[in-house]
Amino acid sequence: MNDHPTAAELEGFVWNRVSSGRARDIVAHLVHGCEPCQTALVPHLAGLLGAAEPPEALLSAREDAGYDAALDRAFAAAFRRSEELKEERKREALSLISDISLEELPEVPPHLRGVPLFEALLERSWSLRHENPEEMVKVAELARVLAERLEPGELRAQSIADIQCRAWIELGNAHRVADDLPEAEQALGRATELFMQGTQDELLAVRLFDVQASLLGDLRRFDLAATALDLVFAICKRRGNEHLAGRALISKGMCIGYQGSSEEAIRCIGQGLSLIDEDHDPRLVFLALHNQARLLADCGRLREARATLWKLKTRGLDGGGRISELKIRWLEGQINASLGELERAETALLDVRLGFEQAGLGYKAALAGLELGLVRLRRGQTGAAIQEVLAAVDVFLSLGIAREAGASVLLLRKTLDRKILDAALLEHVIGQLQRTEKAAGGPFEPTAGE
Repeated sequence: MNDHPTAAELEGFVWNRVSSGRARDIVAHLVHGCEPCQTALVPHLAGLLGAAEPPEALLSAREDAGYDAALDRAFAAAFRRSEELKEERKREALSLISDISLEELPEVPPHLRGVPLFEALLERSWSLRHENPEEMVKVAELARVLAERLEPGELRAQSIADIQCRAWIELGNAHRVADDLPEAEQALGRATELFMQGTQDELLAVRLFDVQASLLGDLRRFDLAATALDLVFAICKRRGNEHLAGRALISKGMCIGYQGSSEEAIRCIGQGLSLIDEDHDPRLVFLALHNQARLLADCGRLREARATLWKLKTRGLDGGGRISELKIRWLEGQINASLGELERAETALLDVRLGFEQAGLGYKAALAGLELGLVRLRRGQTGAAIQEVLAAVDVFLSLGIAREAGASVLLLRKTLDRKILDAALLEHVIGQLQRTEKAAGGPFEPTAGE
């Protein structure tokens, strides 16, 4: 509804003197946030609150109760229809922007400009996070530009600040996913300024703290990330949003795990899993179970770790692509090796090494190759083990490695020149490189999301 109710209609609405159809239209108009009409209702607040007499006789108690119930239903229906209309327009806009550029934005139909297009851009940006982080940033930047162009109209200034805050949050998250952490920090700083200028909505605060926690995780400030996630959990739990509360616990558990407190991390992730809706975010469940299995293995609870991996695989959860599947297979091979099931471990680690090579991930492929070499050495295949380890060491030396591991890798290379492969030295090098990779990390998982 775009036409404004007249002053007489607003008065009639307050005292139940307009038709039910017109009352629904007026409710929809007010719920949509029309400031002039909301202001025009101010003189009638006493009537709305029951603190003034109507111009004529009051309704009977029964009529009054029926009117209140009808009004409640009308407000609820108007709100639902408003949300449905927003979603419909966002979907329509989304279908138009698969290859959109900033110059083409004015060509979008008038009814899709503004908030519908903004929401569509954010959704498109988020959809690109796994396959094309650079494009994710570009689309988020379009949303940011669009948000900055919004002008006060039917939207209040504080509501515009909220929209702009969301734009900067998502742009910051896009930079984070693309591994541009300085830009992510700057974007979240601007988002914080806009948050203070807006309505300071709690759910917007949840999103801001959630993305900030992920950024702190990427910066390896896991203590601060856990603090931010505590705030997210407290707000979501108080508001009854069990899924987001569970997600915060899972993320916190991963932070705790990175800090070395594996048992506490396992408990935290388990509590989070009990709260989340698997159908709403199956990838989150995948990440949680994967990390839980890894932490169980770190604690030496190998059979529990393998059972958790089995649970993950049998549930058919989407891990987000081939690399995630390889990481699961890698952990499976490591668990089998620790359990002494060397043939199964060799098969898994060979699959992983080949898979990472095909994906162009040379560092990970070489690390899996060292582990494969150790398994083959333990199986008595010394020649094959030396060949595998030699190839992996040469990759590390060509790629460049962390200073902490450099001397040990070079020592390993010199022993291989003499056709000697010492199991204890190989285990030491593998441990150093695993710790280096974990410390360097990639984008903190789970990636902040809706």
